[in-house]
Amino acid sequence: MIKWIKTIATLSMLSIFSNANAEGYCNDGLIAEEDANGVITFKGSQEGANCSFAPDEYTVKIYKMALCTTAPTRPTTTDTYDVSSCVDIINSPDGQDVNLAAGSEMILSDATRPADGTYPYGYILMANTFGIKAKKQFTNTMKTYQDGTAGNYCWTKDATAYTSDSNVEGGGWTDPTPLAQCGGAGGTAGTYTEILDAFDTDEYITGPISVLGGDITADLITDANGLVVTATQTADRLFAIQTFIPIEPVVIAPSSTEFTVSFGVNQAASLWYYEQPVGSSEYQVYAIGSGPFSTYMSAN
Repeated sequence: MIKWIKTIATLSMLSIFSNANAEGYCNDGLIAEEDANGVITFKGSQEGANCSFAPDEYTVKIYKMALCTTAPTRPTTTDTYDVSSCVDIINSPDGQDVNLAAGSEMILSDATRPADGTYPYGYILMANTFGIKAKKQFTNTMKTYQDGTAGNYCWTKDATAYTSDSNVEGGGWTDPTPLAQCGGAGGTAGTYTEILDAFDTDEYITGPISVLGGDITADLITDANGLVVTATQTADRLFAIQTFIPIEPVVIAPSSTEFTVSFGVNQAASLWYYEQPVGSSEYQVYAIGSGPFSTYMSAN
C-alpha cells in the first residue's frame, strides 16, 4: 500500500491560470529574458507582457486532492462541482500549508491510498491565497512605484492584496506601493500574500489550458456553496481539474508504495509593473505577484 505522499517543487516548464500571466515572457528574447544566473533584462515596452519567474518561496494551502476515473464536472454560478467518480488522496478540512520553494520536498499528511486502477483525471481544492517571497535582480533600473527608491533589485514586502487590484494600473495604486520595494542588493524580502479573486477583469474561470502533464481548468468558488463567484473579493477556494490523458494517466498498481505530486514553480511569480516614461529604461514596479504553476502526479 502507499505509505506516504510527498510533494516536490520543480523547475519544469508548467503553466496554469490567466492570460494575464502569459507563458515564457522571461525567455522570449524579444521583450524580456532571464539569463542563467536568474537576472532579467527588459528590452522595450512591457505592454502585453508579464514576465514570470521562480520565487524563493511559494506557499499554498491544500484541502483536497483526488484521482478520478471519469472527468469531474466543473462548477458553475448555479451548480456545484460533481466529483462522484473521484477518490480522495488527501482530505484535510483545515488545510495543509505547502511551501513550494524550488527543489524542496516535504511529506503531506491525511493521505489515503486509492484502489488499484487507471486514473485519467484528478482535481485539487485549495485556498485562493498564495504566499510569495522573492528577490530578483534586473539589468534595468527598477523603481518602487511611483516615487520610491530605485535600483537593480526588487523584492516582496510583508503585505496582503487582491489580484484584482492589479486591474487599476497607475490609477488606484498606492504611492509608494506597500507590496514591493526596489533598490540595491542589500534589500531583504518579506512574504507578500496575494488573494487570487479574479483571473482577469470579470473572469472567474479559466481553461482548459495545455500543460506538460495534460490539460487543466481552474474555477474560483466559495467553500460555503461550491459555486463559481460573480464578483471580486468573494472567492475563498480554487477548484482545479487536471486531465492526464492522452499524456500519461496515473496508474495505481498492486506494487505502488509512493505517490508523488510535483509542482512546477518556474513561473510562479510575476511583476505588476509598467515602463515610465515611454521609451526609457526605468520600470515602475508595484508588486511581485502570483504567476502560473501546475501539478504532475505519479505513483511508484
